[in-house]
Amino acid sequence: MIRKSVVVVFITVISLSGLFAQQGLFPPLKGYKAVNEYPVYTPDDLWNYIDGAADAYLSLGFVDLNITEYVKGKKNIKAEIYRFGDDIMAFGMYSLERSPGYNFIPVGVQGFNEEGLVYFYKDRYYVKIMTQSQSKRVNEAMNDLAKMISDRIEGKNEFPVLLKLFPVEGLLKNQETFILESVLGHEFLRGAFRASYEIDNDRFDIYFFNCKSTEEASDMAAKLAGDAFTGNEDTFKYVFEDGFNGVLHMAQQREKMVIISGLDSNSTPLAERYISAMLRP
Repeated sequence: MIRKSVVVVFITVISLSGLFAQQGLFPPLKGYKAVNEYPVYTPDDLWNYIDGAADAYLSLGFVDLNITEYVKGKKNIKAEIYRFGDDIMAFGMYSLERSPGYNFIPVGVQGFNEEGLVYFYKDRYYVKIMTQSQSKRVNEAMNDLAKMISDRIEGKNEFPVLLKLFPVEGLLKNQETFILESVLGHEFLRGAFRASYEIDNDRFDIYFFNCKSTEEASDMAAKLAGDAFTGNEDTFKYVFEDGFNGVLHMAQQREKMVIISGLDSNSTPLAERYISAMLRP
């Protein structure tokens, strides 16, 4: 019984230290009073705060959410700090809620400032700062707050390194994302970076999988290709008709796999050019 009590106390101390670490990311904001009256939300109760939107967060490994409000008279700024399992998951959630036409700002890895909000991500954190005020000074205060929070976040301050594998030619900027589950509508396809392209009159998406092993990649490729899959070559390429997505171009090379959607069979040379660029040794 004594040993169990010690273990429970130890786990509690670890949990509380993690909680205090997240709360420590909120800095003082000049002229504002910091008010923390919200609970710490976890996967068990996140839907109590963001309702139906919680599913997307939970599917990307959401860990917890800490909230602090900054009050100055009738002016109010709310800061939400979402923590994920790693920087790829945080990027995935951030990228789902950005739009290429937003006003991007240099905070964290990347952020944007639209009317009444400043969002950014850094390392495993996705930060949202919001207000109902239309005051320019309040907007400046939100930007100041974002920079101070970013400075307090330690860890990676760059996009996931695998995004560098995507060719630059034709890349539609700020549309890259990470999809953890049911890629292209298939439950067995998991964990892909996606980027969108436009070349002349061709608009297409490239999905890149970096699996844990060759066996995992081969299993996904076999399920997707069906009878067309041989798995005997170092790099297996094929074009096939998918019931969910029409024509797909796909290649697997050891633990890596690339799928291109949006190009018909007449565009195979274009697809193979991009596939070869991404699977270059």
